[in-house]
Amino acid sequence: MEIRKKTTISIYRLFLEHLIGLSVAIIVLIMVFIIIVSISFQSGFVLQANYTDVKLNQLEGTLIEHFDKNVLPTHCSYVVINVNGEIINSDMTKNDIKKTKSYLLSGNKSYYDFYKEISQHNGNIIIIKYDMLAHFSNPKLHKMIPYPELFMLLVLFGFIIFFAVITASKFSKKLKRNLNSIIIAAEKIGNQDLNFDTTPTKILEFNSVLDTIDKLKVALSISLKEQWDKEQQKKSQLSALAHDIKTPLTVIKGNAELLAESDSSKENKDLISFIQSGSDTIEKYLELLMSVVNNNSIHIDKSMVSLKDFLYDVSTEAVALCKTKNIEFKLNNNVKCDTMYADSELLKRAIINIVDNAVRYSDTNYQIYFTVSENESYITFDIADLGMGFSEESLKKATQEFFTEDISRANQHYGLGLSIAKAIADIHHGTLEIKNQIDAKGAIVSIKITKNDI
Repeated sequence: MEIRKKTTISIYRLFLEHLIGLSVAIIVLIMVFIIIVSISFQSGFVLQANYTDVKLNQLEGTLIEHFDKNVLPTHCSYVVINVNGEIINSDMTKNDIKKTKSYLLSGNKSYYDFYKEISQHNGNIIIIKYDMLAHFSNPKLHKMIPYPELFMLLVLFGFIIFFAVITASKFSKKLKRNLNSIIIAAEKIGNQDLNFDTTPTKILEFNSVLDTIDKLKVALSISLKEQWDKEQQKKSQLSALAHDIKTPLTVIKGNAELLAESDSSKENKDLISFIQSGSDTIEKYLELLMSVVNNNSIHIDKSMVSLKDFLYDVSTEAVALCKTKNIEFKLNNNVKCDTMYADSELLKRAIINIVDNAVRYSDTNYQIYFTVSENESYITFDIADLGMGFSEESLKKATQEFFTEDISRANQHYGLGLSIAKAIADIHHGTLEIKNQIDAKGAIVSIKITKNDI
């Protein structure tokens, strides 16, 4: 869906509108400031910078005849020196007197200090110190705010900052308000809710983002449908595989039963027994496979299991598998505990699946090592072979359903063993780890399960 709206504007234009608004407000503020300053000077509320200088020039004739400190402007200080250089009257501070003496001796003065020197008829000299700055005419205001020009500039700057903050706040609120549609759409996609319509905004760039989100939503919908179709295809493959296996399995079981009833040697009877046991195991695997397909879960029935009996059952089946390639199966039990809490049938299937893989990828006359170890919380079953080991791709994908390095599947390996083993490890609150041996060739697959129920 293409998102467009007649009243949409770009972020650039929106920013420009707010910038122009701020500029107009500042210009108006400066004009008002100039008017207020002008009125203040004209009304005498604020004295001009040269006021003291002009006033002292007017008073000079009077001060020559007679000095009266009360006629001096309030913004200056004075010192009266007699013909002997002694101070006879002053309202200056010690520091100001020091500066005045420096001015009299060498003419030095600071940038802001000005001096008026008046010689009286009686020989006394009046030195008046003042500045060329504006001041409030009201003495109280002058005492509170000695420099009104600086004060007014600070007030102006404060108002400019205030208007800038207000403008930025309005700009931010408009962006956030329009950005809300994008946030909502992103959250819905994040929650895998693709059944929603995007709401257009007033900002052109945001609508472009919403257009992209709309396209992403459609693409995700298609992708999820394809994924669902693949899952259904997997289930169909599994169902077809299970159905295809049942027919030859029935034939095998039937013929094995007939052979068992016939007069055969002890060695043949043992072999027939292995065939029957293997057929029963395959039948249980099919039940497990169909359970996963139909319910997407595995039924688990945990109980306290004798570890000794469990390892005997696993070893018996593992030895039978290894005999097909004359591989030696070696059990190394390092566990001291006698029992564990597990579903023995499921766990045995997981281990046998791993042994089956090890046999498949091992050469004739090799060895497979089955090591059992423990710590305080877990029991670990390690199956190590001396075969070709895992490729880089297998280390990443070996536990995925139907993954196999044989693309043609010519060896009829359907890539389910490690996937089922991982599922069984998970429901035992454990993990499945696959890696290659470091000091030798071959692979190691480890199932770790908890000792007790969690």
